[in-house]
Amino acid sequence: MKNFFIALFLGCSLMATAQCCKNGNSAKCAVVQSTGKTASQVEVIYFHGKQRCPTCVAIEQESRNVVEGELADLFVSGSVKMRVVDFSKEEGKELAKKYKVTFSSLFVVANPGENEQAENLTNLGFSKARSDAEGFRQELRSKITAMLGQ
Repeated sequence: MKNFFIALFLGCSLMATAQCCKNGNSAKCAVVQSTGKTASQVEVIYFHGKQRCPTCVAIEQESRNVVEGELADLFVSGSVKMRVVDFSKEEGKELAKKYKVTFSSLFVVANPGENEQAENLTNLGFSKARSDAEGFRQELRSKITAMLGQ
């Protein structure tokens, strides 16, 4: 029964994202305000609710492995940051609203704040964080370094 609900959740999430992309809502789809310029800073933002499934936990853990482990030099220098946001708490609601987040989501944001570019990597997280952790880390690392022009 638990697997049924997980499959239902993932199916609905994928359909919502596909519909969003079809309707041209770029905030939840590919790149927002892509300028082609390299970023001076990249922030990985993982959004979650009060309850998290094993895949959600894996998305956070593997994202941390990339940011704080594989890209430790960039993390220490401040070029790459990681933020975990619980959108069910008051302090997470405003940021979740900005990115139109209503369920567990993973965003990579170049130049957070002014002139930012945000890419929604939620589908990557749900498809690979548990079943192909190395593939997930490789794609996330590539996205971050590409945004930084490295």
